[in-house]
Amino acid sequence: MNRGLRSVACCIALSGWTALAAQDPADDWWSLRSLPAAASDPAPPPIDALLDSRQAEAGLVPAPPADRRTLIRRLTFDLHGLPPTPEDIESFVDDPHPSAYARLVDRLLASPRYGERFGRFWLDLAHYADTHGYDKDKVRPNAWPYRDWVIQALNTDLPFARFAELQIAGDVLAPGDPDGIKALGFLAAGPWDFVGHVELREGTVDKDITRSLDRDDMVATVMATFASTTATCARCHDHKFDPVPQRDYYRLQAVFAGVERADRIYEGGAHSEYLTSNAGTLGYHSAIVPEQETTKWVQVDLGAVQALDEVVLLPAHEVYGGHPGPGFGFPRRFAVSLSNDADGADAVTIANHTAADFAHPGDDPVHIDCGGRTARYVRITATHLFERTDDWIFALGELLALDAAGTNLAAGAAVTALDSIEAGGAWGRAYLTDQAARRSGKSVYVATASFRSNGSFTPPPAGLPRPIHVLARGDVRQPGEEVDPGALSCLPQLAHHFDGLPGDDESARRAALAAWITDPANPLTWRSIVNRVWQFHFGEGLVDTPSDFGRMGSRPSHPELLDALAVWFRDSGGSLKDLHRLLLHTRAWQRASTASDTALAADAQNRLLGRFTRRRLDAEELRDAMLACSGRLDLTMGGPPVRWFGFENDHSPRYLYQDFDPDGEGANRRAVYRLIVRSVPDPLFETFDCADPSALTPKRFTTQTPLQALALLNDRFVLRQAEHFAAQLEREAEGMDARVTRAFEIALGRQPEQHELTLLRDHATTQGLASACRVVFNLNEFVFVD
Repeated sequence: MNRGLRSVACCIALSGWTALAAQDPADDWWSLRSLPAAASDPAPPPIDALLDSRQAEAGLVPAPPADRRTLIRRLTFDLHGLPPTPEDIESFVDDPHPSAYARLVDRLLASPRYGERFGRFWLDLAHYADTHGYDKDKVRPNAWPYRDWVIQALNTDLPFARFAELQIAGDVLAPGDPDGIKALGFLAAGPWDFVGHVELREGTVDKDITRSLDRDDMVATVMATFASTTATCARCHDHKFDPVPQRDYYRLQAVFAGVERADRIYEGGAHSEYLTSNAGTLGYHSAIVPEQETTKWVQVDLGAVQALDEVVLLPAHEVYGGHPGPGFGFPRRFAVSLSNDADGADAVTIANHTAADFAHPGDDPVHIDCGGRTARYVRITATHLFERTDDWIFALGELLALDAAGTNLAAGAAVTALDSIEAGGAWGRAYLTDQAARRSGKSVYVATASFRSNGSFTPPPAGLPRPIHVLARGDVRQPGEEVDPGALSCLPQLAHHFDGLPGDDESARRAALAAWITDPANPLTWRSIVNRVWQFHFGEGLVDTPSDFGRMGSRPSHPELLDALAVWFRDSGGSLKDLHRLLLHTRAWQRASTASDTALAADAQNRLLGRFTRRRLDAEELRDAMLACSGRLDLTMGGPPVRWFGFENDHSPRYLYQDFDPDGEGANRRAVYRLIVRSVPDPLFETFDCADPSALTPKRFTTQTPLQALALLNDRFVLRQAEHFAAQLEREAEGMDARVTRAFEIALGRQPEQHELTLLRDHATTQGLASACRVVFNLNEFVFVD
């Protein structure tokens, strides 16, 4: 949601605040009430008994159990987002064993398809995408390791507390573990303003606004996802409905005052593997000039005279600006010199490439032998610059100064230059020696330690948090009280997590918030996650405003059940798979979706769960299901996202879905692995209500529109899959009756009735089998789960 609109929305109906506050004092609102203390041997709550009692009070007669054919289709889509095969259906239907259903649940949860399915649900909450958003919406090439980490963590059933805390402070809580870095992609998953962060100069009001909004997004993501709290409504004033003073909001901003979004290495080797610069690595960038033959220099101060074995120049790799990435800014002609004097009066040139153009290195490092010479200063002087866009620059990812033992003596060394662009999280002198690009390896786009510039634009050591002030009316031009990091004061039992934090350690702040979120005494976290999983299976949460447990949200339909689930989940180890099992074994989930007129009159919205709520396949399920039916589904997991569009890279890239071949490279991968664009959504996905990755999406809204029918009849992907489906049927069956029957078995999980067989056979005979397959894809029975 637009930040300004959100603030306005918070101020609507202020007169209602007095009445609400009178009904429920701040310390007695249902979501803030403490949960019971931990039990040594927690027992699962009696879910069906609690539901049945409410139904009996309302005089509601629940629907009968669904048949097995319905159950396996429902369950397979629910846990895998894919249809069951005809063979799996028949095996389950014919299995007389009392534990057949339990074994089916276990098998589906054990499959890697589960992590892909539930992972997509989690990525909606994180508003994950593979582009930055905003007006220049550039590709974010290293976001995907976070997506893969989510899928892996869910498949391995990482306990929820660990799953949560790693996404806030994984680098601190799992030092040396690549997963701890990849998990931080959660904080950086949302939109990022390229213009504001990269192109605006330091020291301006607009730059301050950009950074404030970036921290606002992190606060919103963490607090809405894990605590179901609208803390960001207190950005301009005290929250008008919930006990969240403005000071609390800025204390939460202070947690993230030392981080910015950037690519960060998560795998690398020893010194012998100083092989390539990393895509997206930050570095030094000179001022831009109009002439190529302009001298620029940058110099590293090693702090003392040192014996040097080798200098290594790691080229920069631009991923943000739309320019050629490998070797961005590497000069055509340059020299490298050593000296003991800052002014270079005694300089010795150890590499001179000023007479002819140097072969462009791309991402390969440039090694320069020092022969054991001693020096304090290393200077690179560029004499012919790199062409950017009708202008010229000098840029470098990192400089290493290695001694005979391979130690990088330049790590963290001071850097001076003739001139420099200091662009926050993108470019700066200090990035030349910060070791971010020092090893070959893989990188992930995460929230990482930032540099704070002072009045002279000289960045101090990495990770020093910026001061955070309470802003009158949310205006960066009206700073008030400076605040320390913290969380919600309405939960005083958790305040100790922020006691005694060192002021200059940004990582300690995030670790404290992670501990605050996952504390067993935090009633918001445990109610929030069980409500989300309930929503995932039943279509609506016990609280139908899953990211707002405040006064502007809904109250729980079954408060006793919600609390019982929260306590059991918290105290039994936080296994999400066990929670899935518990809910899927209820009679409520296994009921038929039919309802009598009496039941509809008594509970039209099905809040009492007397029947199963019929649902339409979401956009990803629909596409994946068509691929499964056509026999073309590629189950390759992980890796960089696949592009289902033509792409023209520029300052503002163009995403051309009409230029993509439905049989092109990567077209048959699962939808969770597609490259998600914020500004230009995939037309088929948008038509079927896919989540908007520019906004936090706690639940998707389902529409029924004529455009959906038109898309299923005319979309190029649908047409191609209908052709592939027809070709598969022709390979598997002889004769039109057999082929139509097989189409029903694959797509709908049953055989056709005689009138259905006749109609579709006649259509296939006159219009072609591919046209008949397109009809099957348009059936409500295909598009809806039940």
